[in-house]
Amino acid sequence: MRRFIATMLLIIAASHPSYAEYMDMKAAFDTYVPSPFYQEQFRDVQQTQKPVDDEAFGEEQKKIQKMKSQWEKILTAVDEKNSFLKPDAETLKSLQSAAVNKSDAIETLKTNYSLTTLEALILIRNPDIKAAESRFRGAVERFSQVSNLDEILRQYTAFTEGLMTGVGPMKGKDPVSMKFPFPGVLSLKGQIVQQEVVSERETLESVRRDAVTRIRKTYWNLIYIIKSEKITAEMVDLLRYLETVANTRYEAGKTSYQDVIKVRINRETLEEDLITLTERQRNLESEIREMLNFTPHDPLGSPKQIRLPVSFPTLETLYPIAQERRQELRRLRARVGKMERLIEMAETMILPPYTLNLSLFEDEAVTMVGSTAVKGGFPITTESVRGAGLPKTPWYGIEDAYLRETRQKLRALREDQKKAETATNTMVRNAWYFLDRAPRETTLYRLEVVKLSRSALDVSTRGYESGNVSFADVIDSYTTWLKANLTLERNRSDLGIARAELERVTGTQLNDEGDNGKKTNR
Repeated sequence: MRRFIATMLLIIAASHPSYAEYMDMKAAFDTYVPSPFYQEQFRDVQQTQKPVDDEAFGEEQKKIQKMKSQWEKILTAVDEKNSFLKPDAETLKSLQSAAVNKSDAIETLKTNYSLTTLEALILIRNPDIKAAESRFRGAVERFSQVSNLDEILRQYTAFTEGLMTGVGPMKGKDPVSMKFPFPGVLSLKGQIVQQEVVSERETLESVRRDAVTRIRKTYWNLIYIIKSEKITAEMVDLLRYLETVANTRYEAGKTSYQDVIKVRINRETLEEDLITLTERQRNLESEIREMLNFTPHDPLGSPKQIRLPVSFPTLETLYPIAQERRQELRRLRARVGKMERLIEMAETMILPPYTLNLSLFEDEAVTMVGSTAVKGGFPITTESVRGAGLPKTPWYGIEDAYLRETRQKLRALREDQKKAETATNTMVRNAWYFLDRAPRETTLYRLEVVKLSRSALDVSTRGYESGNVSFADVIDSYTTWLKANLTLERNRSDLGIARAELERVTGTQLNDEGDNGKKTNR
């Protein structure tokens, strides 16, 4: 019954006159063909709008892409000019697998290893350096973001331009407001990113510098601890012999038991010092493992003793080198350059430009003349927000406070730069002082003090055996010999540490050649 009723209603609706008119309208719409005149007018018109073509914009894009390509080359090769440490190419090639394979790195350090090997490994395995490299790569990618906003705006104008459909084909216009200041601002944006990348590169080099300096200092401290263990062990053997002599004299009634006790106290104290030195050695080895991204139980061999250069630059030659090469100063200069360009870009976009008031009006899709004009061809009244002769953009002054703030920040940054430059000179002077002192004291102890203390020890020991020298003099000679030998090794290690610190302060490797170097005997 329901189906019958629905069928009858459908038949009645189809027979209604309005339904027939709808079907005719639908058929006419589906078969519509524009008139020949319309087809002739718009035969060559493209259906999609494209951004306006601007040669200046394209040139700036090419410059930015060129800067990015140059930085990408630096990412894959050693920057010979600006790198703090330039390891030997053969060494890096031999350790290439150790960068990703920890077992190869462990095998390299399993026996005796040199400082050069440690420096190369720290550059390719240290987590801090890898993190800084990733940040540097991220900064380089900012070049790709420089023109994104401007490109979007250029594409946007293709769909928002006014169209004069009543005359000629539907072609968009190219307004001057979309051309200026985009090429100039785009260039400034590229320069700003350039300064940011320079700053990140100097940050990367400072991280590499600090990591290399730290591994160098650890290396020289480790050598000192190992040699201190040998000297202390030799001193323990000497005290054992002296203890035997004291026991013999005590049994013969030629000395008191206090001498035996004093010798034993000194011996047991040094034996405890040996344990302490061993633990300090393990601490330093653990520090090396940390910097190389090893686990605490990975094996580590012993460091090789190396001879440092016998000359180093004079103090007067180091000042200009540090001012030019120190990474912190170069990073500050990049920050100053970035802020200068930020201010220039802000002034370009905020302050009213100089103009002769030519071509300020665009070809808008409105009628400007005749009785049907909806907008005048030129202004005939002065708005309340503008006085006669004021700029076209009346509210530009609201950003003036931002410009003043940024200029003050730039002034403060320049003062920070001056402070850092003067502080660098002081740091160079202090570091050079320690480097100058270490070889002098090393020479003194090696040629004089150690030999004299050994002679005094031998003479006092024989004199004590014969009863001609008091026990206090004997112990004093032993203590003097121990201190002299430990001080000699400390000065030798301090020479390497002082050199590493001076290179860190100057931001570059010291030039050992030459006529500008100060000769030293070690």
